[in-house]
Amino acid sequence: MRLALLSPLPPDPSRLAHHAAQFRRALNLGGIDVLTPLVGQRPLESLEAARAWVAERDWRGVDVVHAELAPGQRTVYWVLQALARLPHGPALTATVHAPPGLLGQPLHAPFAGVYHARWLPRLTRQASAWLAAPFTRHSDRRLARRLAGVLCTSDASATRLARRLGLPRERITVLPQGLPELACPPLPSGPLKLLCLSGPGQALRPLQDLVAALGQLVAQGGDDLPPWQLTLAGATAASCFEPPRHDPLTRLQADPRLKALGDRIAWQLDPDPQDLPALMAAHHLLVLPERPQPWGLGEAEPGPTAPQGACDLALAVGRPLLVAQQSGQAEQVTSGNGATYTVGDHATLLAVLQDLLTDPDRLSDWATQARRQATSRQWTQMSARYVGFFQQAVARSTRAATK
Repeated sequence: MRLALLSPLPPDPSRLAHHAAQFRRALNLGGIDVLTPLVGQRPLESLEAARAWVAERDWRGVDVVHAELAPGQRTVYWVLQALARLPHGPALTATVHAPPGLLGQPLHAPFAGVYHARWLPRLTRQASAWLAAPFTRHSDRRLARRLAGVLCTSDASATRLARRLGLPRERITVLPQGLPELACPPLPSGPLKLLCLSGPGQALRPLQDLVAALGQLVAQGGDDLPPWQLTLAGATAASCFEPPRHDPLTRLQADPRLKALGDRIAWQLDPDPQDLPALMAAHHLLVLPERPQPWGLGEAEPGPTAPQGACDLALAVGRPLLVAQQSGQAEQVTSGNGATYTVGDHATLLAVLQDLLTDPDRLSDWATQARRQATSRQWTQMSARYVGFFQQAVARSTRAATK
């Protein structure tokens, strides 16, 4: 089978490019010949440009074209739309990284221009996304009808996609993303060590809620509680292209409530991405106080300390998760490898932290499940499942998908 992969790839530094490289390797292991026609291609800014690009290439030897659809990937979206208009083109499939929409951003003028003008006020950009929503949904549905298969990472995402895109649920396949092959060392000895990774674009308020809950934990438990430590790690304005308002860790350092926690708080600012696996392995648990981005503005570039990357890293080294219920990562703990809490409700977070400190077996059980996920979701293990998905998509064919 020959597959054309539409996605950024290294040396592009984005997390999506890293994911696509691992995905390509998994498909190669399964015997699929993967082509990468967009490598070196300059961005395409319209459907007309994409149709011209598609017309210049011979697609007759390609069995399936697979697109990695994520916020910001307009070129991929346009090319997929252009391929969908070919009368005798290859089967089309896509992985949707930001359900419920295919792209999650306005595509049509003038809304797209306003949305991507970062110098405009945030509310103005949100309003453009809201006004463009009917056009974006119509475009998504028209393209989705031409797809022979759609990949997403959870049943909840699949349900949302089916409703948003008007697709039969059976055409959407749920497969978790592969995990890197890293060592899963035993949990460290000594006091409970929590790690909070904050990436570019992380809101400040959930971090403040975490600090407030820890303050209540100290106030209620006093010296009777077992010792613990929280490490706050991640990027600051010094290493980010985003303006300082997207640097929550520097702002959090000025929070007076941190002083009351004393040496229970440690910092790892601007860690080298290569050091993150060892940093994660040195802790017992990843705390992810993420909350959803304002509607229509969830396009921050994923990095190694962004929510999805942080969760993948924790699971890859066999560490459990404590994530916000409202976040997009709550589905990551459905197999007993962690817990969720409600952002803004200190009582729910406080209860989980108290249980962890007073019941060590709970943490051990979570870590066991995390290690099982680390093994079952390695890219080499996921290879056969991905190959099966594409075999079914080709058998179904784009012609069947358009009926």
